[in-house]
Amino acid sequence: MSHSAELAGKAVLVTGAAGCIGAWVVKQLHELGATPVVFDIAENRERLQLIMPDAESVIWELGDITDFERLTEVAETHNIDAIIHLAALQVPFCKADPISSTRINVMGSIHMLELARQRGITRLSYASSVAAPAMGDNDWLATLYGAHKICGEQMAAVYSHDWGVPSIGIRPAIIYGPGRDQGMSAAPTIALMAAEVGEAYTIPFTGDVGFVYVEDAAERFIAAASRSFDGAYVFDLNGTPATVTKMLALLNNHYPDAAIEATGDPMPFPAEANSGELEQLIGLPDCRPLEAGIAATVLGFQAAKARGVDLAGMYQHTLGKTP
Repeated sequence: MSHSAELAGKAVLVTGAAGCIGAWVVKQLHELGATPVVFDIAENRERLQLIMPDAESVIWELGDITDFERLTEVAETHNIDAIIHLAALQVPFCKADPISSTRINVMGSIHMLELARQRGITRLSYASSVAAPAMGDNDWLATLYGAHKICGEQMAAVYSHDWGVPSIGIRPAIIYGPGRDQGMSAAPTIALMAAEVGEAYTIPFTGDVGFVYVEDAAERFIAAASRSFDGAYVFDLNGTPATVTKMLALLNNHYPDAAIEATGDPMPFPAEANSGELEQLIGLPDCRPLEAGIAATVLGFQAAKARGVDLAGMYQHTLGKTP
């Protein structure tokens, strides 16, 4: 059984909350009765507003994760009990700006570990990536982003060994669901949004994908930060491996007239069955099937429209974002 409810009444620092997984982490923490304290370089509640009606009530502290003094100030102000570190620049941004991305992805990560060490915080989870194991001796795509994530995992191991700082790193595969609108693997969710607003769209890859519904990922980051685990763990989160062809067939069940297709090479990252090791440690069931995740995504978009969210405008805005 998950211990996530133990975070009720506690302040949890969340970095990267303007992103997809981060927004869902904030939403779930709020529903658990915890106090999510967002730490982000800009106040962008767009994804939060898509998935929760009271997004404006969330505590949002502005700051750069490369600024340790500011980070410490926020932790002291809110008496932070746990950390969920999700902030990072992904593959395209790392390739476009190697130096700035390394500051954010590597220095930002060590600042979280050091914050935990200095303040005695023993509940810490952080996002690694499926791009990390791709850095090994294999045929997958090696990226600077993957190198950053490997570095973060190794730093966490040293902080555990030398200073007893516990942590759980999670390597999500391809995240999908409401709020996933940026990055090289966001196309399945963008396709679902396109279908909902009646637009044509082409997913630019084919083949096998490890699909992880965003709410399942958020649940795991929260459960991993809900209590202290002895050591520095790293787990793959592969979700539900399936082909893009199957994903399109499930999409067409909801939108029979949708003009959605897929073309191109397979994604250059592994798509393997979930081992269940993470779930066993943190007390959660396996990830939901792809059918259920797609149905939940459709319902999420429809609920947002019912609340007055301009989904068609959001879709057009999404098309203009960096891949």
